[in-house]
Amino acid sequence: MLRRLGREDLASVNPFLREKESHAPFLWHVYEDYELVEEEDALPYLRASTPKGYETPKRVRSYNPLVDTPRLFLDFARIAERKTPANALSQWIAQYGLLGFADSSPQWFPEALPEVTVPPRWYDDRGGPGETLEAVWYEVYTTNHILALYEAVLNRDPDKLETLIFTPEEDPEWLERGRQHVSGYANKLRRKTGSDRIDEIDVLVSGALVEVWEHIGALEVFAYPVINPTGDLRQQPLFTVDRLKASWGVRNLLGAMYLQFFWLVTSAGELSRCKYCGRIISYAPPIPAGEDRKARKPRKDKEFCDSRCRQNYHYHNRIKPGR
Repeated sequence: MLRRLGREDLASVNPFLREKESHAPFLWHVYEDYELVEEEDALPYLRASTPKGYETPKRVRSYNPLVDTPRLFLDFARIAERKTPANALSQWIAQYGLLGFADSSPQWFPEALPEVTVPPRWYDDRGGPGETLEAVWYEVYTTNHILALYEAVLNRDPDKLETLIFTPEEDPEWLERGRQHVSGYANKLRRKTGSDRIDEIDVLVSGALVEVWEHIGALEVFAYPVINPTGDLRQQPLFTVDRLKASWGVRNLLGAMYLQFFWLVTSAGELSRCKYCGRIISYAPPIPAGEDRKARKPRKDKEFCDSRCRQNYHYHNRIKPGR
């Protein structure tokens, strides 16, 4: 049974949820209302609107996307599949805020190094000329495409992979030429390696993962590795080696979303799939169940999400065929 990735799949591999004390919070702000600004000789852009009588936009909510909304990447990627994507995008922005393309901290560049390009430490959650509508819609459809590719890889679905990799566009023969290329490359690899186990589906999976890998590579613009000192600096003012923990910093909401997807893709070695529904089963440490008890990791031989999937599998594969 083919299965799409769910919200729990991203939450199960999120280190910010498993080890909250090791990671500094990243806050993003949501404002009362947003507007589309159209100016002459400039692309339309989004920004938080300023209510009458206010000098700045009215902030209505602040949250930590990496902890409070571990499903954020999925929710954003699914916008393209909604019946009215424009309405879905407006609702999403009203709930979670802008992606964060507008620069809020102009950088100072030494005159001796004018060629160095340094991303801002963070982007402006209020929007502005950099938050173009065109860029936002590009991310909506690109994110959906990358997610669909990865789901097709997990399901090893050749038809879906062919459709996503060899988009027909205006040439009706484009898909057929793509199939011929895959078949020829698979034959070449079989001859080169002397292995008859290489199939066309392996070539399709590889091509899809290359595209996913290359797109996630853009994450470096919006996220970066950091060292976070654990513990309360007021109570423990002196640093010790054991207090320095690896963590991540993000510059905007888009960076937070792609960091969630990055964790999912790079956790493949710790993941298995339910024999009945196909949902991911994580072997990474789960979200703690509470302060008084330590949550246990799933067994390495676990084959099903839960007892319901185990019973359904037993019914459809053991009981029903025997009737």
